[in-house]
Amino acid sequence: MTTPNLAKQDYLRDIAAKLGAAKFGSKDEIIKTACGTLNISRPQLYRELETVGFKSERKQRSDKGKTVVPVEVAEMIGGMVHVATRANGKKTLPITTALDMLVADGKAPDVSAATIARVMKQNMCHPKQLATPSAHTQQKSLHPNHVQQVDASVCVLFYLPKGGMQVMDEKKFYKNKPANAKLIENFRVIRYVITDHFSGSIYVEYVTGSESSENLIQVFLNCIIKRSAQEPMHGVPNILYADKGCANTSGLFKNLLERLDVIFIPHATGNSQAKGQVENGNNIVETQFEGRLRFMKIDSLEQLNAAVEKWRMYWNETKIHSRTKRSRNAVWQTIKPEQLRIAPPLELCRELVSTMPESKTVTGNLTISHAVKGYGSHDYDVRHVHSIYPKAKVMIVVNPYRAPAIDVIAKDEHGNDVIYTCEPMQTDWGGFREDAAIIGEEIKAMPQSKIDENRKRIIKKAYNADTLEQADKAIAKKKPAYDGQLNPMADVQSVEVPTYINRAGEQLTTPQQRKQLAPLNIIQAAKAIRGHVGDLWTPEWMNKLKTTYSDGNFPQEDIMFWVERVNSSNKPTKLKVVGE
Repeated sequence: MTTPNLAKQDYLRDIAAKLGAAKFGSKDEIIKTACGTLNISRPQLYRELETVGFKSERKQRSDKGKTVVPVEVAEMIGGMVHVATRANGKKTLPITTALDMLVADGKAPDVSAATIARVMKQNMCHPKQLATPSAHTQQKSLHPNHVQQVDASVCVLFYLPKGGMQVMDEKKFYKNKPANAKLIENFRVIRYVITDHFSGSIYVEYVTGSESSENLIQVFLNCIIKRSAQEPMHGVPNILYADKGCANTSGLFKNLLERLDVIFIPHATGNSQAKGQVENGNNIVETQFEGRLRFMKIDSLEQLNAAVEKWRMYWNETKIHSRTKRSRNAVWQTIKPEQLRIAPPLELCRELVSTMPESKTVTGNLTISHAVKGYGSHDYDVRHVHSIYPKAKVMIVVNPYRAPAIDVIAKDEHGNDVIYTCEPMQTDWGGFREDAAIIGEEIKAMPQSKIDENRKRIIKKAYNADTLEQADKAIAKKKPAYDGQLNPMADVQSVEVPTYINRAGEQLTTPQQRKQLAPLNIIQAAKAIRGHVGDLWTPEWMNKLKTTYSDGNFPQEDIMFWVERVNSSNKPTKLKVVGE
């Protein structure tokens, strides 16, 4: 509480008394003297006089509360300053500069920055108002392991090279020396914190490198397995809350959560309140554990994790949570058996990372075969699965909580996925299933599938029979199916094919036919060649023809050969210059 200035208050009371007793026209001098003495403006003096009970008799201005600044202009300036503000709160655009920009552009009246600020505050668009966080409601979880939150953070205080842990010297690793930070990039330590929302229990583990799906999977699996009798927190959560980091939303990690039946809820970007508990958990680890590292010698990641393991057991056991008013371990211990989902063996969990549902074909005896790593191959009875039938395709995946049991994913009558858990079939030492029918003693029929029902109904309708026996007799007598129920030639008879006029064409001559043509004599051949070359045909060509075909038989296929020969021999000879 601020101590009032008694001397100033006495002076203000004195001024108030003078103004109350002053005659008309003499108050202005009193006001000027008081403003000069207190070094304040006239409006400020009147406001301070009101604190000592003085009320001005001046008539209120008729335009009080009105302004020449439109709300749209105030919102634009507030928005300009807001979007130009950095994440660390640094304002890169003052209100005065934003106002000058809009005044010069003709989009704002030429008023003072104070007037703009006042209008922005009145309309809830001042940059300071826009920077305030949105109101949020408190959410609750129902029991331990109902909801867990996970977050990763780069340790800004130290790094871990081969020579042992080193504290980051601010003189060497400040923002203007990024090269130094680059040198230790591979030695940076990532802190993963997982918290149980109901009890507040903290699990923390350090890794090196970066925020990757591999590191996140490793930490998550280490958290859900039973570690020791001193740490009660373990088991698979129903819901995992995290941000939308690349590692959190990677296919491998989301596949692991899906196999473990964990609902993954990523919160909106920038909404840190959504996982405020784990954010606070990071702060607890940083201030309550990492502050001790300046006084310890840490040579390896294993040594660092061993130290933080002792600290988290101490913290969860002894520190009282502000909400529950009990220790974190005490609250977590209230979990009921039906709420604790024991994690599968670690090897099976690692396999689940890359396990996807695979398709299996149902055999004739309504079974499928599947091999689970570490458990061998087994046969599974799927006769109880909805709408199952031989050669049907079903999707199956190992059940992580009841391995080697599997989950069969089928569709119900509405098209929704339904999961059936199937245990391995039990067999005797001879390899027969224990519930198999004994030959000659009993008969056990398989359940009738929807396809079986449809097939029987269709066959009886096809042969107009009341029973399958009647349909079988009709088939044996070669009775046509659907006799009298349909015309199998209806589509053929419904089309009238027109009569077409024959089209003119040429007789096709095949190579075999050409070989059988009779040869020409020399005179016929000469006439045929001369018909192509004209006057180029001379007695010399006739003599060559007789010499070539001395037997007098000229194949008709050779006519074009001689035509080309005659034409090419009579082309003028092209002279070339020597040396070209």
